Amino acid sequence: MKRIRKTHPPREFLEWLKENQELDCSYAALQGKEAHTVLKTHLLREQGFLCAYTGVSISEEDSHIEHIKPQSVCRTVPNPGKTYLDDVEYRNMVACFPQDGGDVSHGYGAPIKGGWWNEEQFVSPCQEDCERRFIYGWGGKVSPAQENDNAANKTIDILGLNAQRLRDRRYRAIVGFFGFSRKHKTKELTKQDAKVLLTIIGKPNSTGKLREFCFIFEQLLPRHIK
Repeated sequence: MKRIRKTHPPREFLEWLKENQELDCSYAALQGKEAHTVLKTHLLREQGFLCAYTGVSISEEDSHIEHIKPQSVCRTVPNPGKTYLDDVEYRNMVACFPQDGGDVSHGYGAPIKGGWWNEEQFVSPCQEDCERRFIYGWGGKVSPAQENDNAANKTIDILGLNAQRLRDRRYRAIVGFFGFSRKHKTKELTKQDAKVLLTIIGKPNSTGKLREFCFIFEQLLPRHIK
């Protein structure tokens, strides 16, 4: 899981909130509006075009706006001092795979989480320590960094982060990145190149995109160097 550092909401979204605060200022009313499109693009860029939960590469076409705290448990009336509902709270929204947030056919990610919610038992990608809470193996498996971290364990389970399809995707990425594939006769990554990559792997490229699973490579590169 890659930490998301939330920035300021886009101007169009803030203007929509202001214009609709006395009308219907809910996520349902926002959908289909230009402000919704701008918001989604903003979230994708904020995340380096990686799914907030799984770290797979995403785009406008294969992602949706996900509510970390599900809409089903968001407040139906504004909080004190607010004029809009919690389901349009910017810090509660991230971009996730797939396009249809209810499509469970992939077996992992946001659709698997569905309407489940327990704030104390969920590691959010917006939490400062989220990257340190998980450890990745060479075979693509993810585990809690600390065995007694119940929230990390629950998050892995509730998001299906060890679903076979996702594990296989991580494994293929690891093999390709480090050049471990005998089948394709790739050259293994040298320690010198690994040291260089370690300094840049967590940075977006010229188009603002992060490499798929870059946070995994950041963990594995030091092990490879040793």
